[in-house]
Amino acid sequence: MKKSAFQLSDVPGNFPLCLNESCPQAKKCLHYMVRKMVPSNQLVLHVFNPEAVKGGEDCEHFRSLEAERYAYGFEGMQSNMLPKQYAAFKELLVARFSRNRFFVRRRGEFPIPPKEQEYIRKVLQQIGADPEMDFDRYEERINWTD
Repeated sequence: MKKSAFQLSDVPGNFPLCLNESCPQAKKCLHYMVRKMVPSNQLVLHVFNPEAVKGGEDCEHFRSLEAERYAYGFEGMQSNMLPKQYAAFKELLVARFSRNRFFVRRRGEFPIPPKEQEYIRKVLQQIGADPEMDFDRYEERINWTD
């Protein structure tokens, strides 16, 4: 994937910053690079506790600067399923996301991050449908929440 350009205004308000300059992953991590963008006159910052986050190759808080492929909508999948398959598909996804969130995702009103896409593909396989079916559309974007 390619690095995604972003501005400070794109960063969610509660996004934690990292102050660990010595971390070997600092220059590849959103938490650190966003910190470098914050103006020096900003009085209050939302930061990770430096005593609790040691950084390094296995840092559990590492967030890549690279854009990820988000999916939007899966209405087109229904036409490629048998009615019983779609009923099972819908039931499993409603159990995972809730009814309203299922429909918001189905219509493409909410970006589906890579981990949710994996889950949806596993459900497709579980019900006997083609797990390689495409979502309605895709977009490259930064993953601020996962």
